[in-house]
Parts: sequence; C-alpha cells; structure tokens
Amino acid sequence: MPPLISLSPSKIAIWQDCPRRFYLQYIARHRSVGVWAHLSLGQAIHGVLKDWFEEATAQRDLVALQGLMRDHWSSAGFANAEQSAQWQDWAVAVTWQYLQGQQDLGNGLAPHSCERTLAARTDNATIQGRIDRLDSDGDELVVIDYKTGSSVPGVDQVRSSLALALYAACVQQSLRRPCRRVELHHVPSGVVASWEHSDDAIARQLRRVDQIAQDMREQEDRLNQGAHVDDVYPPNVSGLCAYCGFRDACPEGSAARQARQPWDGLPSLVGEVPEDVELSI
Repeated sequence: MPPLISLSPSKIAIWQDCPRRFYLQYIARHRSVGVWAHLSLGQAIHGVLKDWFEEATAQRDLVALQGLMRDHWSSAGFANAEQSAQWQDWAVAVTWQYLQGQQDLGNGLAPHSCERTLAARTDNATIQGRIDRLDSDGDELVVIDYKTGSSVPGVDQVRSSLALALYAACVQQSLRRPCRRVELHHVPSGVVASWEHSDDAIARQLRRVDQIAQDMREQEDRLNQGAHVDDVYPPNVSGLCAYCGFRDACPEGSAARQARQPWDGLPSLVGEVPEDVELSI
C-alpha cells in the first residue's frame, strides 16, 4: 500500500491555485525568492495575539500590547523605516480595537489553546493544520482563524472554506472533542464571520481531500514515468503571479505579470492610526 500523502490547508491551496508553483515548491524544492511586507504584518499580529492570551490578566493593557508588537515586528518587505513604523503603529491600533471587541476574551477569559497544530487522516492522506485559536463553548471547541488583509470575510467564505472544515476535522480526530463551529476574525475591522458545519459536511470535505491526495499521487507518478513537467504541472497564470516567489523559474508567469513591490500587498483600507487610540511606540 502506498504511503500516505502529507497535506496541509496551505499545500492544498497551492495545488488548487497553480500546479506549477506546487511543483516548484513541493517536488522540485526550488527556493522561493522575495519578502513581503503584508506577510511580515500578518505574522506579527498573529504572534501578538498568541502571546496576548498567555499574559497574566493584569498585564492585558495597551502598554503590554505595544511591547508584544515590538517583540514580534519585522521590517522585512517594507520600503523604509518610516513606512515600517507607520504600519507598526497601525497594527497595534487595530489589534487593540479588535481585542476590545472580543468581550471577555480581551479582559481575562482564556481560550482553550492558541497556534495549536493538530492532525487528521483519510485513507490516502495525513492532514496537519495549525489553528490560530481554539475557544471552548461548553463541551464543544470552536475554530478561530485570524485575517489581517483588506478583504472582509462573509458567511459564504466561512461556509465554503476547505481549510476551516479541515481544522474542525483535526480537532475532532486529535482531541476527541466535538467541533463544528468555525470563525474568521478580521482583525482590522473587527468583523467575525462564523458557520456551524454538520458532521456530514466535514466528512464530505475529508472525502474531497482524499480525492485531492489521489490526484497528487497520480500526477507525480506521471512525472516519474517520463511525462514532461509542463504537461503535468502547467502554470495557472493569474494576478497571483505578480507576487509569486518562484517567478525566476516560471517564464509564463513572469511574462504575464510584472513583479510587484514588496509592500504592494499591504491592505488597501489602512494607512492611518484610528483617532481614538493613542500610541507611544
């Protein structure tokens, strides 16, 4: 029996977005080039939110948040120190506002866990998911996924998200706890979009992933049997090509889209610190 294929929600997303990028990243192991300011921003906010809930209740104030942001901040991808400092201020402000809107969570109630890596399996795949936050709701656990971009999520996005359904499956299989509700928390706006899956819906998503694993195995077998890489893993040219770290190995994507500046992916609905938040970074 062939070995199980190791998957994650991000690996599946790359497979679906662009077969060429999937090949370069996971099969050829080509080195990705470039750093992006929006990734630095998102990673900092995610790290701060993790550490925030590990602080003692008395330390959960704006000064503590500023210190956490300094600890997690990276200037990688920003145009200069001034731009980096502006966005660091903005990150503190929107994160503070988000936490104030989290009711008891901002003031003392501890989540079940943060940045927890859990696993599930199907007949053909093992799935690992790193979950931003798990909250308790009685006997059930709730999956929380943070978003920091300019796109504000809605219910349809949560309901149709394969990644969120897989996170719920990982909780169910790894922790043996009921988990059906999944939520996207958009930190800049404070919007929370949620959906409650049925057990049947989660099972359907696992079957979908199992089929994806089979497709991946068949494509790699074709390559190993002598098929040309362009036929097995063709590029899917789209707007994502402008931000791709594998442009140097993909003539089609490089020709179709001009490379963007490292800071061009920063959220479009930001730029100023909210007036009602005073900062002293």
